[in-house]
Amino acid sequence: MKKLIAGTLFLLFSITFVNSQGAHFHRYRTTWNGMWDNFEVMGGMGFTQFMGDAGGADQIGTNFLADFDFDALRPNFLIGARYRINHFVALRLNLQYGILKGHDQYTSYPGREFRNLGFRSPLFEWGGLVEFYFIPDEPTGHKYKHRKLRGKKGKVITGYIATGIAGCYFNPLGDYIDGTTYELHLLHTEGQGILPTRPEYELTSFVVPVNLGFRYRLNQAITIDLELCYRKSFSDYMDDISQTYIDPSLLADPIAQYFSNPVPGTPGTEPGAQRGDPTDPDGYMFLMLNVSWRFSTNNRSVPKYYN
Repeated sequence: MKKLIAGTLFLLFSITFVNSQGAHFHRYRTTWNGMWDNFEVMGGMGFTQFMGDAGGADQIGTNFLADFDFDALRPNFLIGARYRINHFVALRLNLQYGILKGHDQYTSYPGREFRNLGFRSPLFEWGGLVEFYFIPDEPTGHKYKHRKLRGKKGKVITGYIATGIAGCYFNPLGDYIDGTTYELHLLHTEGQGILPTRPEYELTSFVVPVNLGFRYRLNQAITIDLELCYRKSFSDYMDDISQTYIDPSLLADPIAQYFSNPVPGTPGTEPGAQRGDPTDPDGYMFLMLNVSWRFSTNNRSVPKYYN
């Protein structure tokens, strides 16, 4: 957790530094001179898709688009802020809340279906991104209208890719046969904290974000964003599944034994058999529809001496 906080503070320092350097881009800043002309707030909603060891597509597990599972889609919500440095680069801060879900009942792939393992988890994500516009919002049309001296209009549709650094909190949960919900990390389902080679896992992780987005400008103040967002975590326990089955006698609690192996006696679930893939950390995706509101709609592309 300390590393995660330190990394977030470093991110905020880096963003402040990049922002200060952005003042040198005079050539492309004419449309957004002034702090409020550059600043936007945003909110949105969409869906999450977990990509890890639990559930997934009807094939061997992976953590990218090939493992997409429609049944595992769950809601996600976002608030954030964006600061435009110039027509080609913007800085952004996000805070998101969603739900992750995965279960072997959603796949018919024989290598996973028989395990009957599953989870759901709240997901809190925070972080910062740098957006690089491959379809920049460069002014088009006439330079200004004679009556009001308005500047050029920007493009209606723009596009960008974004990356940065983020952190997330998760807590895998499971439902017992009587409907009671349990926090799986407390049950040590793979011997975490019991076997000397398997320490207990943390409920936070750094995340590498990658976004692909397109923006449609309704007017000078409001823009609609459509984003496809991929996240690569540094944890393989977001679904409480990572390594091999353990001897159930190591778990005194029958509830822990159940979540460790819901189908005891089934071939492929004996102690030492593969339960997950520790070489491939978990990932997840968002499909988001956001609305951005620009604080100021003053168009200041006219040089100062025209005012």
